[in-house]
Amino acid sequence: MRGMIRSLGVVGMALLSVVGLVMAWTAATVVQLTATALIMGGTGNPLSSPPDDPVGYVSPYMSNAINGFINPAFATTGPGGTPIDEVGPGDDRYAVITPEQFFPVSGSMTFDASVTAGLANVSRCLRGSTECSYNPAVPGAPTETPDATDEFAVFGYSQSAVIASLLKKDVMENPGAYPDLQPGDVSFFLLSNPMRPNGGVLARGPEGLTIPIIGITFYGATPTDSCNASGECYDTVDVAAQYDGLGGDAPASLTNLLAIANAVAGYYYFHGDMQNTTLEDAEYQGSHGDTDYYLKRAQRLPILMPFEAFVPSPILTLLEAPLKAAIEAGYARDVNPGVATKVGLLPFRDPVQAIVNIVKAIPVGIDDAIAEESGDENNRPLGTDPVTSPFGVGGPELPSSVVGDDNLMSSRSADDAGEGAVDGDPAESAEEPIVEGAVSGEEAPQGAGAENVEATTTPRVGLRPLTRFGEHIRSTLDRIREPRIRGPIRFGSRDPKPSSPSAPSDNDTTGNAAGATSADAGGEAAA
Repeated sequence: MRGMIRSLGVVGMALLSVVGLVMAWTAATVVQLTATALIMGGTGNPLSSPPDDPVGYVSPYMSNAINGFINPAFATTGPGGTPIDEVGPGDDRYAVITPEQFFPVSGSMTFDASVTAGLANVSRCLRGSTECSYNPAVPGAPTETPDATDEFAVFGYSQSAVIASLLKKDVMENPGAYPDLQPGDVSFFLLSNPMRPNGGVLARGPEGLTIPIIGITFYGATPTDSCNASGECYDTVDVAAQYDGLGGDAPASLTNLLAIANAVAGYYYFHGDMQNTTLEDAEYQGSHGDTDYYLKRAQRLPILMPFEAFVPSPILTLLEAPLKAAIEAGYARDVNPGVATKVGLLPFRDPVQAIVNIVKAIPVGIDDAIAEESGDENNRPLGTDPVTSPFGVGGPELPSSVVGDDNLMSSRSADDAGEGAVDGDPAESAEEPIVEGAVSGEEAPQGAGAENVEATTTPRVGLRPLTRFGEHIRSTLDRIREPRIRGPIRFGSRDPKPSSPSAPSDNDTTGNAAGATSADAGGEAAA
């Protein structure tokens, strides 16, 4: 009897030991999946005080960056299905000071000088330098600079998305400067990124070219090839507003003036407000390498928005479909958003298909207007179907959703092989020819303080209407050849790696030591 009791006691102790080991492993895993946040502002908002109010602007901006963008994205993405770093309630959050100036719009520094100074400071923060300059006046700010052995989530918006992109490139190409970091230790969130490979204005032009006086350099595309042999990556999420010409969705045509004018209007209407949105407002656009791409769909063509105050909405709706078809003909929507695509000279990438889409869009616009005016979505007398693609008639559909957490690496591999992002013909080339004198520009301004958005739900990705209306297409449309259903794009090779920039120097910054304010910080940029 005593032997049985002793045996039961041994078994019980063993079970308790197993439970303890499991709990310890779980706690270690939870710690591993959280990260220190390095948050940067956009042009006109260096996150120093002054000019930015630490309570009225900086704190809500940081809260929305973490709860509205970083955590919703990083909780549902990551190679191999392992959730990558999120920022927990007890994790350190730094308002990293960067100049965020853009002469002559905001401040006295040129864009390049501002980016160089910002890159030097955030690099110091990532390396755990005591010279890391951040705003200690923000409620809950850490009392000490970051530890180089931490895991990090880096957030960049607009100009600071360029800084974050160059930081990622530097970490990849100069690992010796970051001895405590390995792929998987740093994640990046890029909002309104001018270096987005297919859409960023700084990636469209000839790489390395600098526009004099105002000092804007075409830095090339944000790298996407950080994954090592074991599958660890510097995971990245890139979110852009559709038609934001300086924030990641610039046309791929130098002569499609309608598309260029629309992108300028898109920057004016959408760019400054992106900091106040959340990932829930965006739709999954595809993946390439280590990066997942999202797009915030435009509900109205920006070029038509000035007329909303005095032109009836159904009339604008009637015009939208053919105008969008003409505008979209100047974009490279058949190319994955992660494949670097240069600007071209032709106004339409495929002139024949563009004409077909414009003609087909005319009756679609008529039906859309009649359905809107009548209040009956089924009232489409010309028999056309409503368009579900954000890219208009003839445009590719977005992927239905991100592949589940357990298989995201397969999703990325499929997209790299051309099975995930868009439907299209096999890509004739990963890049468009570089055209000298390409459209140039820079991102910028921010509006007033962002609201503190507590995003707790899983982001809506890849949403599309499920119902298609109308039974028949007008007989004249039947005689117009439907666009051929294209096979998946095959991206046979990655873009050649751009030339390595020099590692950021501690002397390449105007930022002060921790707790200082940024000298000569720019004021609010015009929206």
